[in-house]
Amino acid sequence: MIPADLDRISRVLPWLYVGSYGAAENVEYLRAEGITHAVCLLDRAPDQLSVLPSVCLSASDHGESDLGALLARALPLIEEARETRGRVLVFCALGVNRSPALAAAYLRVVLGDSTSQALERISASRPFISLHEKYLTQLERL
Repeated sequence: MIPADLDRISRVLPWLYVGSYGAAENVEYLRAEGITHAVCLLDRAPDQLSVLPSVCLSASDHGESDLGALLARALPLIEEARETRGRVLVFCALGVNRSPALAAAYLRVVLGDSTSQALERISASRPFISLHEKYLTQLERL
C-alpha cells in the first residue's frame, strides 16, 4: 500500500463506497466519482461535506462500537442513496478498519453475505483493509 491509496475511494457496490477522511475532504474528487451521500465514522466530518446529505457517527477504532447500532443509524442514508441511484461514501480516518467494518455489516445484514464474502467483496477494491478483531467477532454474530 502506498499512502495515496488511502485517499482514494473504493467501490464495494454501485451505491456503496469506502474511503478515508482525506478522500472525504476532497469534494471535487467526490463529485467526479459521483458521491451523493456520506457516512462519517469519526467525531467530526470535514466541513466540505456539508454540501451532501450525511450522517456523522462516532465509532471506536478499537472495535468497541456496536456495529449493529451504527448500521441502524446509517442504513436510512445508505438506502436513500441506493433508491435514488446515488452513491454513498462510508469513511473513517484511513478507510482501513471502521468504514470497511460498517460496509461489511451492511453486506451481512442487507444482502445476506457471509463475513468472508463481505470482506472479500470489500478487499477486492481496497485490499489493505484490516478490521479490528472485535469488529470481526461482531460481524460473525450479525
